[in-house]
Amino acid sequence: MNLQTTDLLLLADEETVPGKTKIPPRKPKWYDTFNYIANPDRFCHENLKKYGPIFKTSVFDGTTVFVGSARTNKMAFNGDNKYTEIVLPATTMEMFGEYSLFQRPDLHTQRKTALASGLTGATLAGYIPHINNIIYQGIKTWGSKKIQLYPAVEKISFNILTPLLLGISLKDSDPTTFEGLPISSKAELKALYKNYFDGFYGLLKWKSPLTAYGRGIKARAKLIDFMGKVIKVRLEKGRSINPTQDFLSMMLVSQQKKPDGIFSDILIKNQCLLQLWASHYEISGFVSSLIYQLGKYPQILQRLRQEQEQILGENNNISQFSPEHLKQMIFLEATLKETLRTLPPSPTASRQLTKSVVLDGILYKKGWTLIAEPRIAHIMPEHFEQPEKFKPERFLPEFNEGQMYKFIPFGGGVHSCLGAQMAMVISKVFASHLLRMFEWKIIGEPKFVQFPIKKITDDYQIEIQRKTKN
Repeated sequence: MNLQTTDLLLLADEETVPGKTKIPPRKPKWYDTFNYIANPDRFCHENLKKYGPIFKTSVFDGTTVFVGSARTNKMAFNGDNKYTEIVLPATTMEMFGEYSLFQRPDLHTQRKTALASGLTGATLAGYIPHINNIIYQGIKTWGSKKIQLYPAVEKISFNILTPLLLGISLKDSDPTTFEGLPISSKAELKALYKNYFDGFYGLLKWKSPLTAYGRGIKARAKLIDFMGKVIKVRLEKGRSINPTQDFLSMMLVSQQKKPDGIFSDILIKNQCLLQLWASHYEISGFVSSLIYQLGKYPQILQRLRQEQEQILGENNNISQFSPEHLKQMIFLEATLKETLRTLPPSPTASRQLTKSVVLDGILYKKGWTLIAEPRIAHIMPEHFEQPEKFKPERFLPEFNEGQMYKFIPFGGGVHSCLGAQMAMVISKVFASHLLRMFEWKIIGEPKFVQFPIKKITDDYQIEIQRKTKN
């Protein structure tokens, strides 16, 4: 889908607005932020139904326009350094830190291109044996029983990501794995991340232990110190570093090759902190939602198992498979995408307009904020046929749904999610093992934590049964 630059009119300050131009509907309300945080799905669905895919709110102060149509999504995603800039609540920006990708738009493309080499392509393919082994060893312990879904998935996700991103394997049973580090258990590290995560959308920028923001800032300082100690431990081992071994190794080798380049000490520490935080919560929530969705649709489970058998044979206990196997799992990939469509984990980053813009006869004023919301885009009949139905086949090539700017689970433009490919690979490996090793059924409907990342609550259980060996 193309959007020609002539379709978009940029207005200079004080320039007259063309005649017949409208502004987005809906009058912002003082309580919009509270309603949105309480239940983003309901907020987006109700306003979409009443006003259409473009409407004004006061979410996060000022005038914030929610958009969902493909054309406005593309407009929102591609204005950096032309007519938009990233804007987030002040508490969130401070949590991201001075050296995050959001803080320096002039350096964003350069930094992101350099970072992407550690999370995509051949480097990502090289991570698959590790991903595969951790998942296989982790789910073997599930047995036949009721399990709390999200905590079970989260435990395995954390064990995948700490070696993959930081190059260290933390084992509570082996105190030597914590030597030189300012923590003594995985639980302690996770608790810091929980406080850090909760501080992202603290409504009061008050550095007190009585506020989520205050606890988050304190946790952030401890996590930066932890990342610094991890780097020190890695460098003190004295071995040559393989840049394709893990994400941190890639950055350390790049720094050694070019000491005055992109990868300063503080950028490396900050990016390790952010990548582990974002990947851990997003992937854990995504995989949990996938398992829940498949428990609702046995006919889709059956088709997925047939695909697994065609690709891998009848052995339910395969412990390794190749990247080529993953590429052949077309229906599984479609099912992952349908899970992201129906249960998108989070909104995209907000953009503030630095110029007034007119698109399709609608005026978006300088100073307003734009949020391209997957919770709107993904339920529009103009984008997806029968959007209320869970239909993975819509993402198969012959149906051609899920086009760019209509399907936006990982955002879009220059600020699209850095770890999107890794999330898809981990989720695909996880699903492949589950499909071949287990039967499961859901127990009632789960409750969801709605904000800032949507995830099933910790107390939700499923019933899981180990499949009979062939």
